[in-house]
Amino acid sequence: MALINENARPPIAKLMDYGKFIYDQTKQVAKQKAKAHGPELKEVRFGIKIDEHDLEVKTNQVRRFLERGDKVKISVQLKGREMMFRQKAFDLIGKIKKDVNGAFEKPVERMGNRFFATITREKNETKNN
Repeated sequence: MALINENARPPIAKLMDYGKFIYDQTKQVAKQKAKAHGPELKEVRFGIKIDEHDLEVKTNQVRRFLERGDKVKISVQLKGREMMFRQKAFDLIGKIKKDVNGAFEKPVERMGNRFFATITREKNETKNN
């Protein structure tokens, strides 16, 4: 029995199949879960010879991801002789972090010729919103 309108006098109820009722409930829960958006991990790739405007465009994309609540994985790949300039990769990642006003989830990692950092929104920024 399902209650249709409890405010009416007398309250209105409907007799129904319990199995169908449970089926409808599970369908509603599944629909709500499908619409829910949780934080994802997005990746944006950079090179150390990136032009100023291209850097600005990609930085704006990182900022948009962070505003949505996603985490962003920044990767900088060094090719060939660029490996001599490892410090430039660290500087680029630091500049991006500063521009988007983010925080490192963990320190910058190096795997071969790639440098990775995961950036999230700053803690004090999330408390204000």
